[in-house]
Amino acid sequence: MRLIDALPDPEAAAPRVVGVDEYATRKGRHYGTVLVDVETRRPIDLLPDREASSLAAWLAQRPGVEVACRDRAPFFAEGAAAGAPQAIQVADRWHLWHNLSDAAERSVAQHRRCLRVLVPATPEAESESEPAPAADPSGSPWPRGHRFAERTRTRHAAVRTLLGAGHSRRSIQRQLGMTYRTVKQLADAQTPEELFTGQ
Repeated sequence: MRLIDALPDPEAAAPRVVGVDEYATRKGRHYGTVLVDVETRRPIDLLPDREASSLAAWLAQRPGVEVACRDRAPFFAEGAAAGAPQAIQVADRWHLWHNLSDAAERSVAQHRRCLRVLVPATPEAESESEPAPAADPSGSPWPRGHRFAERTRTRHAAVRTLLGAGHSRRSIQRQLGMTYRTVKQLADAQTPEELFTGQ
């Protein structure tokens, strides 16, 4: 291992298309920046933080970067603009699909009753379809077993339990790795169904 560790790092070609994203060394507390050569799909470098100045300095040393592929984080946008003004900034495919799927899921869940009216109920269709999740007696717009609803219910229960145990909202934020705004929304809602309104 010592001999391998003593070997110099292999020379990497100057990247033309760079993917920029964050990684967590401790979720909710410590984040860094990972840089990937999108064309070879190999990691190039890790930065110890996710500051715009760090990314700008890294990009400034590599004038051959033509495209910066990133998520919507403002610090990555600032860093890419300052360090590689010649580069085109684009949203990466993973974040586009992730954001689109979340928006589609919320929209379909919100209009579930409207969509049900459009589909005629036939005995054949009912027998072939998957069993529907159990109806929620609370009158929630989402039934039990729905991914978004269950995630919200679980997070709400965790926050309310910690509040009941006497933890502060800042403490809950650190423990659960959530933003303060998310903890505030979950803490202010008496029931998780209040959080479904307007989704």
